[in-house]
Amino acid sequence: MDLLPPLDFAELSLSAISPSLVLIAGALLLLLANVFVRSFDVAFRGVNVALCAVFLGFSIVCSLHLNLGSAFFSLIHISGITILSQVTMEFVALGFILLFFTKQEASEYSTRVGEFYPLYLLMIAGFDIMVSSQHLLIILLGLEIGSLSLVALIALSGNPRAIEAGVKYFVLGVLASVFFIVGVLCWYFASATFDLNALRNALFAGEYISLAAIMMGLVFMIGAIGFKISAVPFHSWMPDIYQGSNAIVTGVVSIIPKIAAFAVAISVFSIFIRFTSSVWIHNVLYVLVVLSITLPNIAALVQKDMKRMLAFSSIAHSGFVLACIFIDKQMSLSALYLYWFLFVFSNVGVFGLLWFVRNISNDTYEYHRFSGLVRTLPSYALLAGVFFISLAGIPPFGLFFGKVAVVVSAFNADLIWLGVIMMINSAIAVFYYLRPVITMFLLPPSQGTLSAADLTYNANLLSKSIIWIMGIMCCISIFVVQFLLDFIEKYAIVGVY
Repeated sequence: MDLLPPLDFAELSLSAISPSLVLIAGALLLLLANVFVRSFDVAFRGVNVALCAVFLGFSIVCSLHLNLGSAFFSLIHISGITILSQVTMEFVALGFILLFFTKQEASEYSTRVGEFYPLYLLMIAGFDIMVSSQHLLIILLGLEIGSLSLVALIALSGNPRAIEAGVKYFVLGVLASVFFIVGVLCWYFASATFDLNALRNALFAGEYISLAAIMMGLVFMIGAIGFKISAVPFHSWMPDIYQGSNAIVTGVVSIIPKIAAFAVAISVFSIFIRFTSSVWIHNVLYVLVVLSITLPNIAALVQKDMKRMLAFSSIAHSGFVLACIFIDKQMSLSALYLYWFLFVFSNVGVFGLLWFVRNISNDTYEYHRFSGLVRTLPSYALLAGVFFISLAGIPPFGLFFGKVAVVVSAFNADLIWLGVIMMINSAIAVFYYLRPVITMFLLPPSQGTLSAADLTYNANLLSKSIIWIMGIMCCISIFVVQFLLDFIEKYAIVGVY
């Protein structure tokens, strides 16, 4: 009888999961500390925020020092994509958590609950695990840890809109997970492996049982990933989630889960884009990219609420990132992460400004409430203008360089019509991104215009500094792009496997 080979515990390599371990340890520490606190006052909230920031800082350092390769008996696989994704998510999480430093007693309810901060760290740990493996079951484990923690964060404030948003995110998250599990089962049936590297080798060697099962699994996986990245037609939940969540959690939803989902999408779709028997995947992804860029742009044009407009625009930005995966070139992979870094500067800034605003009229942010803002609070209007112009892709601000990189990648791959479609939609986006800018700068203040006190309700020196840093980064992007590309290519050149 054959015996199993002896286990080599050197394979465990705890350093491979050190970012997640740091965050989980921080979450447990905060959870235990909050158990013994009778009243969660402003001072102790500050301690929680500071500890979150410390643990996130350590996790960034650990991510930057990860060694490429496999660990934990090949359950963990660290690639350049892993490092880029983890660093981006942890950097965004650090930026957002620092905005919670506030002197206001009546700050948004969920931030005054002790469970908020452990859940926040667990969410990042889950998504870190999700991007650090090529094993489908480990990816699913990380997905569930991150998604369930995020559901709790969304609903934690207890107001009806937040609970509704949390329930919607939970239900659709479960649906996406079911799609993912069915896709995994189909692939396991056809290839007897849960590992994406082994699946890729089996496909290219022709060592699989059923091509139909492989293709069926791919269909379900497209649905699962489509929900997580909010690609059209899997996007309908996004506007309601945005409107129901507080501004900071909304910002988290707009960036962090999508980075993790796109990292998985790179691993999955790159296999089938190169697999000769799945030519139809090119057509499906092309349609998804065009729909995800175009339809949300049209929907954003008619929105009257700033959060809902940002929700639809975020879906369009996801379409640009999905285009990079579809193009499947080294240049497009670098463009993908350049786009995300520049998007982060603008999006953290926008949602940070919305976080400053006193909770108003059932968490709605209609344009007319910001009319004549340049006369009420010029600095707020200036920063908002910079962020919206950057998101619109107007040169020389922020995201203009990300959009140029994606369009050039499309042209270099001979996808001329895709590049033209992206340019047309970029022009459409200018209209709805300039609408709040025109409202703030050119319209006179109205009776419902927010006062300076309303607009700086949650602001203090640290949070203002973070927003100003984001604004400055948007303005000097032309000098930062080459540094970002050098950093990205250091890891993206390694590829996925």
